[in-house]
Amino acid sequence: MSTDKKAKADRNEKRRQEEAKDRRSIAVYSVIGVAVVVAAIVLMIGSSGILQRTFAAQTIGGVKYTASDVQYFYNSVYTSYANNYAFDSGTSVKKQVYDQETGQSWHDFLMESAIETMTNQTALAAQAKSEGYELSEQARNELNTFLAQINSGWISYGYASRDDLVRASFGAHMTYDRLVELVNMEYLATDYGDAKLNAIEHTDADYEAYYQEHTDDLDSVTFSQFTFQATVPTTDEQGAPLELTDAEEAARLEEEKAAQKVLAEEVKAKLEGGQDPQTVADEYTDRMYSYSVSRQTPGSNLAYSTYGEWLLDSTRRTGDISLTERDSGSSYFYYVAVFEDRGRDEEPTNDVRHILVRAGSAASSEDPTQEQFDEAEQKAQALLDEWKAGEATEESFSALASANSADTSSASNGGLISNITSSSSYVETFRDWATDPARKEGDAELVKSEYGWHIMYYVSSNDPVWRQTVTAGLRSQDFEELAASASQGMTPVSGFGMRFVKA
Repeated sequence: MSTDKKAKADRNEKRRQEEAKDRRSIAVYSVIGVAVVVAAIVLMIGSSGILQRTFAAQTIGGVKYTASDVQYFYNSVYTSYANNYAFDSGTSVKKQVYDQETGQSWHDFLMESAIETMTNQTALAAQAKSEGYELSEQARNELNTFLAQINSGWISYGYASRDDLVRASFGAHMTYDRLVELVNMEYLATDYGDAKLNAIEHTDADYEAYYQEHTDDLDSVTFSQFTFQATVPTTDEQGAPLELTDAEEAARLEEEKAAQKVLAEEVKAKLEGGQDPQTVADEYTDRMYSYSVSRQTPGSNLAYSTYGEWLLDSTRRTGDISLTERDSGSSYFYYVAVFEDRGRDEEPTNDVRHILVRAGSAASSEDPTQEQFDEAEQKAQALLDEWKAGEATEESFSALASANSADTSSASNGGLISNITSSSSYVETFRDWATDPARKEGDAELVKSEYGWHIMYYVSSNDPVWRQTVTAGLRSQDFEELAASASQGMTPVSGFGMRFVKA
């Protein structure tokens, strides 16, 4: 090939390479452009909730549940555990460990629980429908009350619309119509399940067998406990921030530990010497982190306590004393515990109905004035007089409570509050009235609390605490069997939509 022809061929080849490069560039930029557009569309669709309400996240027994449905159940389970301080709601549950042995996160546990709830309710609702079961009057009234609150509550809670309330309360992509469907299923499944469980009768032998099997959890343990905390202060005596190196901080902590341990050992020695726990508590109250005297609690509450295993040891005897320690990382704790007693809690449980006449506004953060308390008392007395002038029965009191009580959580059930004991966490005056041994069925009078005035009606005294607890345990076992039978073969299948469920 001549030099000119070779040069021309080289130029043509270079041009072809450049053209190919240009074509590749165009193709690449076209792909990038399409990807950007697709990403924008996906983002737009995702924000609209179409994906969350379209793709199946779980399919259970042939029933499809979308991401917004799963989110609804997940949020419900999350809130239940968060309200009981089971985990730190200020930190992602994906970063918190639920099971130390397996490493399972709280998020995974909550998701499992949500899907289990969905499975049980799907199965029980389907079984109820197949048997022609209809909601009880009480369940129907509660359902209607709930829906009425959704339809009107958005105004009082300051939302722009009903849909805004639904999205804020039940998931960003939940719709009112879908919420109604899910809630109807829940009420049907729950009411049907309750009817089935109520039909089961357990013998005294069943109760005794359950108690013996769960003695450590069900026995009531009485003990006194004194806590001393060693921690490094973050400010000096003038309140200025302390800047310490890691070595200095560690040294300060060791100093604090030594000082707190001395106090803990002093308390232990005085208790061993026969001093009364309350006397010791009074002497050291300003130097302790916390204390409780003759505290009574179910053994189940001691499962995660540093000294719980010691208290539940079968060899424990009245007057036994222990000193245990716990390192929480930034602090160090010393616990002095005195074992006092253990056994079945024979205290009777109590049922009451009440009507709360609130003093002032529930929305106000300020304490009610005396004038507001006086006004509430007058209204409460007028309602009590109205009830006494009528039939003065439990049924008429229930109707009065449903129409007038400011305690919305009990008003829908005629003001009924059940299973109250001396250790229940109700306001003191309310609790003391309900648990007074002299109380008789039909007693009715006014009781003042920090919230206003309560019109109290005593319903009855019931089974002791231990038997009520066993009743709940047996009922839980019965439900597990009922749900397992109803959901047999209903294996949840995850779908594409699960990726849109948020922790």
